[in-house]
Amino acid sequence: MIIGGHFVPPVIDSCYLCHMNIFNRTLLLFIFIHLVGLPSKMIGENKKVDISLLVQNFSVNEYNSSCQNWDLHVSPDGNLYVANNSGLLVFDGNTWHLYKTPQEEAVYEVGERNDTIFTVCELSKGYWMRDSINDLSYHTLPGSYSLPDISNPNHRVSFPVTEEIKSYKPKAFVRLSQYDIVGTQYGGLFFLDKSGNILQHLTTQNQIEDNCVHAICVQDESRLWVAFDNGISQIDINPPISMIGKRSEIGKIENAGKHGDNIYVKTNLGYFKKPLWSGESFIRVEKTEATKFMNEQVATLSLSPEKIFSDIKVIDYFKDARYIYPTYDNMYWLLYKNEAALVQEKNHQTFLKCRLLFDNYNFDLTTRGPHFFTLNDSLYAVSTMQGALLINIRQLLGSSRHVTMPKFEKIEYRDKEGTHILQPNTSSTIKLPHEAQLINLFIGTTVFTSIHHISYKLDGIRDDWTDWEKSGEISFSYLPEGKHTLRIRKYVSQGAFPEMTITIEVLPAWYDSIWAYILYISFIIILVQQTLKYNLRRLKREEKELKEQNARAEKHEQELIRSQALENELELKNNELMLQTSALVRRNQAIQSILEEYERQKEELGDRYPNKLYKKLHQQIVDALEDKEEWSLFEGYFKNAHQLFMEKLQQKYPDLTTGDLRVCCLLRMNLSTKEVASLLNISVRAVELRRYRLRKRLGLNNDVNLVEFLLNL
Repeated sequence: MIIGGHFVPPVIDSCYLCHMNIFNRTLLLFIFIHLVGLPSKMIGENKKVDISLLVQNFSVNEYNSSCQNWDLHVSPDGNLYVANNSGLLVFDGNTWHLYKTPQEEAVYEVGERNDTIFTVCELSKGYWMRDSINDLSYHTLPGSYSLPDISNPNHRVSFPVTEEIKSYKPKAFVRLSQYDIVGTQYGGLFFLDKSGNILQHLTTQNQIEDNCVHAICVQDESRLWVAFDNGISQIDINPPISMIGKRSEIGKIENAGKHGDNIYVKTNLGYFKKPLWSGESFIRVEKTEATKFMNEQVATLSLSPEKIFSDIKVIDYFKDARYIYPTYDNMYWLLYKNEAALVQEKNHQTFLKCRLLFDNYNFDLTTRGPHFFTLNDSLYAVSTMQGALLINIRQLLGSSRHVTMPKFEKIEYRDKEGTHILQPNTSSTIKLPHEAQLINLFIGTTVFTSIHHISYKLDGIRDDWTDWEKSGEISFSYLPEGKHTLRIRKYVSQGAFPEMTITIEVLPAWYDSIWAYILYISFIIILVQQTLKYNLRRLKREEKELKEQNARAEKHEQELIRSQALENELELKNNELMLQTSALVRRNQAIQSILEEYERQKEELGDRYPNKLYKKLHQQIVDALEDKEEWSLFEGYFKNAHQLFMEKLQQKYPDLTTGDLRVCCLLRMNLSTKEVASLLNISVRAVELRRYRLRKRLGLNNDVNLVEFLLNL
């Protein structure tokens, strides 16, 4: 049994002591005190098991699902599966994903067999399979199907506990090589040594956010996952970095020191001490007790990194460190933003021993120093906004936790048609349409690694590395067309950052694609061909038109020549006609004059001129005036000169007599009435009478000039 923290062997019987004499009683008491008291204390010290815990809590606001979680499972691929009231929660180390059953059931148990995730739900049982885009889909099993044993065997281990723990109603039991863990319904978590002694008791009063434990999952000997009625916790056992005192309890650290197994701190609230390797809280002590163990050097160096380190490239961005703290063996703590690096300068060489990213543990360094306090060659106290941290640099440098490469869990992009999911394959190029408005890439680092922060840059878009961030979601909006190389690196404490790359190709718009250019070239070729054909046809047409025009011009020229010849011929004929007419008029006038003279002489001579001779000569003169041959010759000349006129006149006025035609011909020649009378051998009065009758036959009004009408016909 346990008495006052010491083990009392049950072989000592009090009844037996009562029957012994006083001497024997005294001797036995002496032996009991020395063999049980002091040796037992020594044995307890030899078997003492130290434990420190680092708890990271995940609230509803972080995993965005129901508060109640019933079961957990860590798969070999590094994902944490959580049975949640809203469905199946999956955590890849950076991002939480919720998968629901078709009926949106609560999930109560989760486990894995042969790479298949099985769950027991509120209304069904089934399994989950990943599709081509890495999403989980639920498949219901028949009611008669016997579900394989999916429970974590560590959850089913039971062992005796004290009455104190029993009073909180234990629900989950876990046995590790050095520790036993009990999760209770009302009292949070108990960490026990193998003798059943309570090493640490986690409740809402110290590090966890809920006292009702539903399940505990063992990732390995140094990490647990706990499902609470309200939240999820990751608990690292004996991590290289742990919190030893909350700021709300002890204030801000101003100095620290170590003596034996105790740590002493000076804060703005006073002096405190506590055992290093226990869950006990700090207790206030007197200044005189603590001062002699305080760190002698806590101030930062005024020197810049360039004056301390020979190779400034080794420390990378820590060359802009705000604070520098010296420690053992020419090593220095350099602080930049919320990150620290331990750098050693030895034999004119610079070595980066390790890095510490406090964001990864949800701690923030205080705004102003001092920050780092050397306890010994491996232990350091650190001042943060949340409280005092203890860092075991030897454990950090010798950590065997393997480093995993980040991986793509999900890739999606959004355009005007909605959201599209792509296959997360890093060996290929992500091709996005020109209309893509947003691309989201979800990166997972698995739960196996202790550090989950990533940084990235996109060549040509963001050429500088981003700050370290725990969120695994990387987003870009409206990327320009072309190929862009995305480089992603994962934070590690030692060595080079693991890095992976993927190419994002934004395809050009349809009017700017290779097929569009082929179409454009084809269209241009067709357009050129059609243009050449059109121009060729146009040239042929113009050549034909030119030939036709030349032919018409030649024909016109010939017609002009012919017309000119005709005009010349007509003019010549007109001249001949005029000459002939003039000669005929003069001849008739001469003959008429002779006839008139002859008649006057006959009248004067009377009977003295014989009638026989008179009549004969008179008849000869009259016959000369009425010579038909002369008139026929005149008509021949007139027809040659005005053939169309005669034809039109006869066609249009067929009732005209031969005499009328003669008068029309003479009038068209613009002869006077006297000349017409002479040619026709009639009187002027007779000509005027004929002109009158002719106007009637032609249907002319009095205001129409007869000669002009005939000239225009």
